[in-house]
Amino acid sequence: AFPTAVLTAIRERVGPGFIVGVRMVIDEVLPGGIDTPRGLEVLGGWEKAGLVDFVNVIRGHIESDAALSDVIPIHGMAAAPHLDFAGMVRENTDLTVMHAAKIDEVASARHSIREGKLDLVGMTRAQMADPHLVRKIIEGREEQIRPCVGATYCLDRIYEAGEALCIHNAATSREADMPHEIEAASAQRRVVIIGAGPGGLEAARVAGERGHEVVLLEVMPWAGGQIRLAIRNRRRSDLAGIIDWRTSELERLGVDVRYDTFAEADLVQSLEPDVVIIATGGFPQLPDLETGSAHVSTSWDVLGGDVIPTGRVMFYDDNGTHSALSAAEMIARSGADLEIVTPERMFGIEVGGMNHVPYARAFNETDTRISINQRVLSVRPEAGALCAEIGSDHSNHRVARHVDHVIVDHGTQPVADLYFDLKAASSNLGAVDYGALMEGRPQSLERHPGGAFQLFRIGDAVAGRNIHAAI
Repeated sequence: AFPTAVLTAIRERVGPGFIVGVRMVIDEVLPGGIDTPRGLEVLGGWEKAGLVDFVNVIRGHIESDAALSDVIPIHGMAAAPHLDFAGMVRENTDLTVMHAAKIDEVASARHSIREGKLDLVGMTRAQMADPHLVRKIIEGREEQIRPCVGATYCLDRIYEAGEALCIHNAATSREADMPHEIEAASAQRRVVIIGAGPGGLEAARVAGERGHEVVLLEVMPWAGGQIRLAIRNRRRSDLAGIIDWRTSELERLGVDVRYDTFAEADLVQSLEPDVVIIATGGFPQLPDLETGSAHVSTSWDVLGGDVIPTGRVMFYDDNGTHSALSAAEMIARSGADLEIVTPERMFGIEVGGMNHVPYARAFNETDTRISINQRVLSVRPEAGALCAEIGSDHSNHRVARHVDHVIVDHGTQPVADLYFDLKAASSNLGAVDYGALMEGRPQSLERHPGGAFQLFRIGDAVAGRNIHAAI
């Protein structure tokens, strides 16, 4: 009765010629909740009374993170899971029908309209990734659309920090300070970038858009950096879109990308750059154990396939990020007997609520043990296995666990040797004017007038963070 009263009051206020719509849960998929027959009955009543002109169809309920992720699926979940349901609603009403739920690329949207399932397609996250999506379709530039990769960093950041940030579009929510469309520079410069991870790829793309002559050097035979590790967890394979779109854009922009190239100071300087950007990333670092560092493996070893833990496995997560939980998820799903140990008050403390769901589901379904407020203090061989001692910051109590493998994630340490090798030859001595950076002004520090180029470092070559920070 209440929504009917509200819609009636709205219609009385705006008149019959004004378009009024409602976003409605047609089926709550909840015991005792609104089911499909009841939802269609209510919607039909509003339609008959002339209260609404279109309906935005939702299916599900959202009172928990797990339930919300079924309504707004993240990567690794089925695409457009409620599209057929929305099509059924359209068959049962003469109202215009709209729907949004992981319809995140143009082909699915086109299919939705062509097959008569929808009249209007909602592509919320897709247009946060690329707000010019529609214009690029109109102009026949679909291959240039920055893809939504379903990371749902946007929603996690809304809930945790009140800002809707896209994992690989730094301008989203920062439009007042940072443009989505990159303007050409007033003068062309030669920019050399070392490292083709997410940070280096983005630096090369932006420099290319500005019209600079760009050379990108990468030691591996492919681009992607740590994203290549992340997608080894098949559930997270959509993150490859972050790499694929950028490599495609670099080709369009004519960026000179050189793979299988180990960059040393002499090579970089021989390219006669005006600007050098170090994006060499980081390597995994080990936690400070009392003893036994030689007996542990890292999350990178697991994600990369170099170590396949079996039997009893202890995972020491002293980082709280996706790299730790993703490796732990793979171990849990492999059938190993897993215990996760973390010094934090919760596991995966740096992972947002919606991304937390598939990890929690995997650990619950595999009877993984999670021990919070605990650190691995030491590891030693014992009786053909490993004895790991764990303890807490809160007391001196220690316990021993006998396991077959100890895996650790303690974040990364910067790979920055090249930056320091080049520092003395640079005009800014590798320094950043942070005031200018925050205000979007050019970097003009000159601490060494004889320097031949400006030098900067970005991403994990500065500090271990995440994809969004690197980009």
